[in-house]
Parts: sequence; C-alpha cells; structure tokens
Amino acid sequence: MSMLLKRLGEDIKSHILAERWLGYLLQYVNHQELEKLMNYYQEIGWISNDVKENLIKMAEGITSSGKGSWQLPSRVHLTSLLFITALAGMDIPREIYGLDTYVKIFTETPEEIFSV
Repeated sequence: MSMLLKRLGEDIKSHILAERWLGYLLQYVNHQELEKLMNYYQEIGWISNDVKENLIKMAEGITSSGKGSWQLPSRVHLTSLLFITALAGMDIPREIYGLDTYVKIFTETPEEIFSV
C-alpha cells in the first residue's frame, strides 16, 4: 500500500496547514478520539506512523470542543484527505476541485439525491 503523507514538512506553510487541519478535526472530536482517528488514517494508508505521532503531539496545544466519535461523516474525512494531499504537496486534480461544493449540496439538500 502506498502512503499518501510520509512526513510533515518543516516549513511554516506545512505547520500552519497541519494546525488548521487539527483545529478543524478538534471541532468534532476530543484528543482521545483524535488519536483513534489518526490510527484509522494510518491504517488506510493516508498518513505514516511518524506523521500520526507528530500530529498527536501538535494537537496537545490545541483546545478541543469536539465530543463525538472518531467515526465521522464522510465530508469530514474528505476534507481531511484534501488537507493530507496539500501537506504532501500533491496537486489536486481539476475534476475534484468542486468536491467541497458537491459535499455541501449533498449534506444540505439530501432531497436532491432522492429525486434521481
């Protein structure tokens, strides 16, 4: 299995992106659940063990308002995947640029899906 994000960059852009991603996730989960979430992302090949450990350490300094389980709605995982690709320095293909719009439409107007 190929790992998407093998290590976090040491530049300021990478640190800011990682902090923003962690802040986003900690709106949904507490620190204990964040660790479970990072374990999941490691298991599916999105992040390496090194990245997981660095992110968990970084998150210690961020306040969590989340109370939910690490098992989150797909839109949160998709957003994580976009953060991971940005941290890995990968170009996001044009065909998924509008993914956030699709996710928003899907989650805010489910009746559109059922009318098909």
